[in-house]
Amino acid sequence: MAIIDRIKYDGPTNGAQWLIYKCPSEEFVLGSQLIVNQGQEVLFFKGGEALDLFGPGTHTLSTGNLPLLKKLVNLPFGGKTPFSAEIYYINKTANLDMKWGTSTPIPLEDPRYGLILNVGARGQYGITINDSRLFVSRIIGAVPNGTTTNPIVILRYFNGLINSKIKSVTASYMIQKQISFLEISQYLSELSLAFQNTLNEEFERFGIELTNFFCESIAPKPEEYKKLQGYKEELALGQGFYQQRRSLDILEKLAENPSTGGIANAGIGLGMGLGAAGQFGNVFSGIGQNLNTAPTNDTITCPKCGAANNTTMKFCGSCGSKLSTTVICPHCGKEVPDGMKFCGECGQPIGAQKCPSCGFENKPGMKFCGNCGGKL
Repeated sequence: MAIIDRIKYDGPTNGAQWLIYKCPSEEFVLGSQLIVNQGQEVLFFKGGEALDLFGPGTHTLSTGNLPLLKKLVNLPFGGKTPFSAEIYYINKTANLDMKWGTSTPIPLEDPRYGLILNVGARGQYGITINDSRLFVSRIIGAVPNGTTTNPIVILRYFNGLINSKIKSVTASYMIQKQISFLEISQYLSELSLAFQNTLNEEFERFGIELTNFFCESIAPKPEEYKKLQGYKEELALGQGFYQQRRSLDILEKLAENPSTGGIANAGIGLGMGLGAAGQFGNVFSGIGQNLNTAPTNDTITCPKCGAANNTTMKFCGSCGSKLSTTVICPHCGKEVPDGMKFCGECGQPIGAQKCPSCGFENKPGMKFCGNCGGKL
């Protein structure tokens, strides 16, 4: 290979993004001119070691400005001495339009409704290479063909790093906030910051500063988004109906999955064990009976969010709103909201009646005082 005495790289001719470029030749001589443009750094690399580093400017290569290389190969002093080394140009400018996205849908559970959804995410980020030696050393070992002017291969590696963190960060964030995918668009800024804080350490291992990170969209597939909306509406009709649909959905998935042995072995697929086969067989009849049974009266529906609560509860366990209860009017037998002093049907007093003579409190509906016998 011919010996090069003038070394320069101006970037891709089509103006495309680039991160790192390796000079095609590895044979040079002392006295060669090394030209480094603004926003670039040049690194000499040999024997797996990152050696001398040059910033912007024109440099005449000599033993004086190649001390690390001289020590490694014992360059003689002066003259047009040939030597071999790998020379890398590194782009030090900020690359702010780097795209990222999930390569395949990520299965995540909606913490509000408990459904497993296939979620996709995308966005963009910006990076600056702040440690050229570390970047070249790590990228050559981690990324095949990492010395190309085309950054696609390198970015594919970084997208792999991003995708590995998306699932865990999203799941923990949504569980902590107790939010659903139906409302996650309101939290994209906070979620983007959580992603960046988690990914900073990963990028720093490569000598890269993650200047910004944006999550533009994170959502289930359209058909699953509609399914989630439907579950939300069903939940508003009553917790019992929602649980029945949830059970049917689980059984349907088991039937479709050959690894579980279909409906016949669905109990094993759920981890029930062989001894539970008889119990599992009753699930279908139980669901059918529940679907045909009118809702019981041992629950009270929250007027605000529609969640079902036990009648002994005074506040909704789902949204914290006060639950309204009713009492029976002792005069006409109609239901009256708890707390009312007079019946809206007959106009008679609801609460205890105080005797005007002795002040004794009598039960509703009494006509004479139980203490003094006076007329109420």
